Amino acid sequence: MLALLPVTGMAAQEAKVVQECSISTGKSVPNVRYQFNDNGTVKDRISSLTWMRCPLGKTWNKATQACDGDVSTVFWQAALNDVQAINSSESHELYHFGGKSKWRLPNIKELASLTEHGCRAPSLNGKAFNGAFPYQTSDGSLKAYIWSNTPNHDGSKVLTYDTVNGEIYERGVSEIAISVLLVSDE
Repeated sequence: MLALLPVTGMAAQEAKVVQECSISTGKSVPNVRYQFNDNGTVKDRISSLTWMRCPLGKTWNKATQACDGDVSTVFWQAALNDVQAINSSESHELYHFGGKSKWRLPNIKELASLTEHGCRAPSLNGKAFNGAFPYQTSDGSLKAYIWSNTPNHDGSKVLTYDTVNGEIYERGVSEIAISVLLVSDE
């Protein structure tokens, strides 16, 4: 049996959808796993990683407890360049975001650890990443996918994470422009 929970905080061009969760399956990433911070970050108490709650392009709205704006999509090299700029340019709006000075692309295991196995659309914790990703778009984009820093088995592609269902895909670094969600070890 499925329970339908509303997803909020979507941009205007994104269709409103509901998260589908099995009521017979326990939560694999319950709210108690996270330390919720008002500064737009969430700390995973198991891995000790700190995540930006919104992908690049969106901003955390403290009042609504959701991400606002539109997801920026970039090719993989641009994602790496964005991370470098965030960490090194004092003029970048995300410089020292959430009090962290070393943001990076997550590896695929870190992204997979976010998967709420009992839910889809999104397959992420709905409170930790409220409104972070569109789960249906009218423009055919791949905004629900996230770049990792993990190459595939022969290094010819990079692994990506699908926030709709928690699946992992191989993508060429210049094949598609998708979302960037950053993590910090600090």
